[in-house]
Amino acid sequence: MSDASIAAQARSSDLAKVRRARAMTAFEKFDAGATLFEEACAWTLAGISHQHPEWDQARCHQELSRRLKLATQSTS
Repeated sequence: MSDASIAAQARSSDLAKVRRARAMTAFEKFDAGATLFEEACAWTLAGISHQHPEWDQARCHQELSRRLKLATQSTS
């Protein structure tokens, strides 16, 4: 498979994603955003647990909350 073929397939895939997103209702877009946020939090919690295996679940959630607060502070 050539680089040009790969690039064409990537563009086609991106266009399909854009078309699907444009066809979504406002509620579906909002719901998708919430789902993505929840998934990102789950991955972040997994990373925190991996970095700090000695921490319990409550401490990992505290760290996630701390990181989210930092992220919101840096965007304001």
